[in-house]
Amino acid sequence: MYAIFFTWIFLLTVSNLSHAAHIRHEWTLHYAAYNPDGVYRTVISIDDGSNEFKFPGPTIRAQKNDIIEVIVHNGLHTEITSIHWHGIHQLYTPWMDGVSYTTQYPILPLHSFNYTFVANPVGTHWYHSHTGAQYADGLYGILIIEDPNDPYKKFPDLPLIMTEWFHRYAIDQFDILSIHPTEHHHKFPQFLSGVMNGKGRHNCSLIDQPLLLLNMTEQEQNQLGDKLLCVPNRPYERFTVIYNETYRFRLIAAGSEFNYKFSIDNHELTVIAIDGVYVEPYKVQQLWIYIGQRYDVLVTMNQRSTLGVHWIRAAITANDNNQFYAILHYNDTRNGTAEPPQSPLPPNQTFLLNSMSLVPTNVNTDFSLKPPAFNETLTVNVTCLPQDHRCTINSVINKMSFEPTLYTMYIRGVQQTTLPNVFNLKLNDHVMIVVNNFQDFGHPFHLHGHSFYVLGVGKYNASGTGEQTVFDPVRDRHTLNFINPPYRDTEQVPELSYIVIGFITNNPGSWLFHCHIAWDMEAGMIAVFNVAADKIPPPPVNYPLVTDYQPGSSSTSGSNTNTSSANSTAAAQAAAAAAMMMSANNPWAAYAQQWNSGANGIGSTATNTTNGSSSSTAPSS
Repeated sequence: MYAIFFTWIFLLTVSNLSHAAHIRHEWTLHYAAYNPDGVYRTVISIDDGSNEFKFPGPTIRAQKNDIIEVIVHNGLHTEITSIHWHGIHQLYTPWMDGVSYTTQYPILPLHSFNYTFVANPVGTHWYHSHTGAQYADGLYGILIIEDPNDPYKKFPDLPLIMTEWFHRYAIDQFDILSIHPTEHHHKFPQFLSGVMNGKGRHNCSLIDQPLLLLNMTEQEQNQLGDKLLCVPNRPYERFTVIYNETYRFRLIAAGSEFNYKFSIDNHELTVIAIDGVYVEPYKVQQLWIYIGQRYDVLVTMNQRSTLGVHWIRAAITANDNNQFYAILHYNDTRNGTAEPPQSPLPPNQTFLLNSMSLVPTNVNTDFSLKPPAFNETLTVNVTCLPQDHRCTINSVINKMSFEPTLYTMYIRGVQQTTLPNVFNLKLNDHVMIVVNNFQDFGHPFHLHGHSFYVLGVGKYNASGTGEQTVFDPVRDRHTLNFINPPYRDTEQVPELSYIVIGFITNNPGSWLFHCHIAWDMEAGMIAVFNVAADKIPPPPVNYPLVTDYQPGSSSTSGSNTNTSSANSTAAAQAAAAAAMMMSANNPWAAYAQQWNSGANGIGSTATNTTNGSSSSTAPSS
């Protein structure tokens, strides 16, 4: 029935999509032995058809309102997976958000999933696994949605995605944390090194190679073959620039535990956008970038040195001695392989601690710069229990249902009420959230499906008895910014502090709100905002509406279509969803008019496949 309907709608609306490109990728996920910082270990890699894996994954670029299609084949023989498109709101496409057990059943080993969605909103985004802590093993990449009216389009782009890098597989590390718990304010896992655009350097003299070999499985040792466990002097990522030119760095913090102080030696950074939102230019020498956040900064190349090279640094915010690097290289210097001399982080620099000083501009915005009056307030209290590393919201550990909450909402037409930390919200509510952090460790919180206003941030006031005076929405309302607050999708809740955010529930679906520290998220620091259960758009053709799925099963019912037939319907499904958005009978038609394109729709399928192998050819070391 849906197939006939979608095809009919496609014939009526194909002209509306004539301006939108169809950006198509097909990926197979693999295990591979690789040494991004010199130390060999198993990583999760993406093969985009070249038979040579990409680490990080392939960069996706699209114009605003293009249709993006990514077919993901899960070649991980022992793991389920899913892909989240961090920064994409998935307006009218909640089934594509890529969260296992919230918006979809996970992609089983040797199975596939077709993610099809509209490139919106514009800006610097990224994608990553949203199953366990897989993105800490390499399953992440850059996603850029280009604005045709970008006021900074004349400046060349230099995307830079950064993350700390561990030498143990993420799930093994999490098991260690669970078995040997540590006080949460201790830094675990211990910082070892980091990579920028997949390149870094670890000091091989610090490696206990026999011990490292003992920690590897037989399969990992076989994949390693005759390669050294640690290859010294791995090359840093190198950005070659022209003197007196200005470049746009697109910075992405893809970490799983640590936040970073980012800087470029002897160069000033001008912040122009945060999480895809343009802001009034703000000049600093360092900026704090927290897990999941993105900053666009302009850098003018006016500091040529004798060697013509400068360090690009990411220092762990808790310890300036822990840093990782890339190199800025002026192209008119003779030595193309020169490295700057080692030096500490320059002192007494101006810095941006958080986004409260950043004012959104009215350039190409689809939101009001002035927040609405908020009619509902939610309180979220976060903490971790050190004795067993259980993380809680409102003193309840969130355990996800094996039936995706979005599916439950759609098929039953009611909100999910049986799980903890599930908040049921009406369409078009104006919701203010107070997030209290009672730990001496910060937490970066990300909201799916929406961006939010950052209304305020502050420290608790300790009384003489040691009690904490927390934020009161009535008493402390005067401390909030209701004029021109920052607008983004990820923000840090500092230690022993609170933040106050606000958003409009204009996107029906089931949306996660969670700490983006991988270990905290895996341990349960998650809430779910269910928005407008009766307004959930129908799932696309061949979407796996599985009712008898059991953990550990080897197949899914309701998804027995082949890849070729699934692909052939993708454009029609996207056109149909676009038409449904613009239809006068659509309950969200008024909201659809906010967008200047009819292409905000999707098509998706889930398929059985045997396409996928356990290894791939790695880049040469």
